[in-house]
Amino acid sequence: MSDASERTPGEVAADGSTIGGSAASDGEPSRFDRTWYRSPLGIAVIAVDLLLTVALAAAASLAIDAPLAGIDRLSPGVVPPAVPLFSLLGALGFVFTTLIERFDVSVGTLVRYNFRLPAALPLGVGIYLLSDIVLGRGVDDVPLVVGVVFLSGLYVNLAYKRLGALARRLLPAGRDESEGGGATAGGPDGDAN
Repeated sequence: MSDASERTPGEVAADGSTIGGSAASDGEPSRFDRTWYRSPLGIAVIAVDLLLTVALAAAASLAIDAPLAGIDRLSPGVVPPAVPLFSLLGALGFVFTTLIERFDVSVGTLVRYNFRLPAALPLGVGIYLLSDIVLGRGVDDVPLVVGVVFLSGLYVNLAYKRLGALARRLLPAGRDESEGGGATAGGPDGDAN
């Protein structure tokens, strides 16, 4: 499945071997060091991920008109409901595709993968709002924007790095007025006035 070079320290492989990891004192690996499919906690995390994926996919593909759902009482807001939905679906897609590549990861690694779910929400909203500025008004009907939101959820780390690089390029450098020692708008000598 996975050889030692692909595992991080502390990860337990299917055969029970670890790389510099910590095992319990009685020789049994701890709850987070065990392979996910041999741990009740790992199976519970995957079951919750599967249920969340099915629920979000159903919400994305089904038209809900039931008054019980409370959809009619929701205000539209700034961001359409499809944006957080597709960013979460993208992050869940990352979890499952990573499990396909590295099936014998530990429960701790699986939980670490699931931390991308809450990170994908503000990223998806930020991508949507940025696309609203770049593409102009009326991006609610553009499927490309929802696809980019899905991809930002799928590649959370890469999207955060790229957006950080974009922000460093677009925003002026050296403007830190909160500490009082930064450069002013006129340059390093302070010739702004």
